[in-house]
Amino acid sequence: MGTELKIAPAYRDSHLPLYQEVIAGDPVPAPALLREYSEIDVPVARVSRDEYRSPAFAALEEERMWPRVWQFACREEQIPEVGDCVVYESPGASFIIMRSAEDDIRAYYNSCLHRGMKLCAGDTSVTKLSCPFHGFTWNLDGTLAHVPSRWDFPGLKDADMNLPQARVGRWQGFVFINRDHDAPPLEDYLGHLPGHFADWSYADKYLATVIKKTVDANWKTAVEAFLESYHLAGIHAQALPFGGDASTQYDVWADDPHVTRFLEPTGVMSDQLPRALSEQEILNAALSVVFAGTEPPQLEDGMKARHYMAAGMRAAMSDADGVDYSAMSDAEAADAVQYSVFPNMIIFRSLGYPYVYRFLPVRGDVNRATFEFLIFKPKPKDGGMVPEVNVVDLGEDDTFASAGVLPPWHGEIYDQDVYGLRQCQAGMRDGGDRDILYSAYQEVRIRHLHQTLARYLSDDPADTPGRAQA
Repeated sequence: MGTELKIAPAYRDSHLPLYQEVIAGDPVPAPALLREYSEIDVPVARVSRDEYRSPAFAALEEERMWPRVWQFACREEQIPEVGDCVVYESPGASFIIMRSAEDDIRAYYNSCLHRGMKLCAGDTSVTKLSCPFHGFTWNLDGTLAHVPSRWDFPGLKDADMNLPQARVGRWQGFVFINRDHDAPPLEDYLGHLPGHFADWSYADKYLATVIKKTVDANWKTAVEAFLESYHLAGIHAQALPFGGDASTQYDVWADDPHVTRFLEPTGVMSDQLPRALSEQEILNAALSVVFAGTEPPQLEDGMKARHYMAAGMRAAMSDADGVDYSAMSDAEAADAVQYSVFPNMIIFRSLGYPYVYRFLPVRGDVNRATFEFLIFKPKPKDGGMVPEVNVVDLGEDDTFASAGVLPPWHGEIYDQDVYGLRQCQAGMRDGGDRDILYSAYQEVRIRHLHQTLARYLSDDPADTPGRAQA
């Protein structure tokens, strides 16, 4: 007699199907990597509120964590020509990400070696890096090119004046940097990600739009809101009939300190609703949000709402992208297949979610963060140049729904998140000293984030993830 395959924690108690049970009935089957489930015990049941609100804790992160992790800094297509630069404001350090040669990308500290002036105030293209203060100049390879009044610096040696660099790693068009020259290579850091995206290449896409919004929340508060579906009932109640919160699968891997994922099904009702919905009611609810005011079609006998929605997504995205997605699985077409990369990057492997998120602390304010919402499109089939990225900066009173980039119904979801983040951070800041509590399964990715963070903040260097021991 065979052993039953485990697809959820033994203590899960919900009458709704598990994610693996949902996709087992899909007409277009899911790939093998979505039919896997990984569960480990993460013994981080609660943390101090100070992890979210204390300037001292933020300073510790800036000292011990941010300098030692691989951070997504930019996309290669943002610096297509030699001399093109993007300024990346990493927590605690500013960098010039430059294409210094045709196939060479470097990350220079954005500071003159004379009096410390920023070499670049923003994204640009240069033939040399020249300080705007006194004119010290460097070649694209970081070697010293010119010192005004060189006679006034007796004993200065060119070899001592090369621009300091961070390490650079590249994966599928993403440019990562790491200030720690002893850190493990990017390929190791990314854990499961390269294998799970081997046939879902972001190298074939380009960054079309970036929506930036400063949110009233600590960077961890912000990123954690997108690591679970548990908040659906409170923040996105309109999605309860079709959002699949209780059926979402959460994966953490024992050998992967930096990557986790969830698989959130579309077209599955929440167990927070008082009664069971028919497939037609599920579809009606979904289409009333996406296509308000239109008459929903009647499902054929035996068809599930998620299968209708998956077929619709394949057709819509095939038209939008000029690519034939007709053979794509229902799970990849309709569901939110989402991975996190510690500490602050989220990337989707879903047709309907061509998105990446990045969250960065606002310097000097532990209660605020920058949320960057990146939207990707397929590269031109003719191999031509991709358009410049469209950057949309949302002000204090600007909303995702009114920005004109996302459909209003979709923007409304992110506006609900922004409101929820503000209220969550305010409560953590002003709500006393009781610890923050995490659920065992639906918030396991948050537990995992804090477990990894604690390892980086540890006084013992041996705790650092991936660090080879002598």
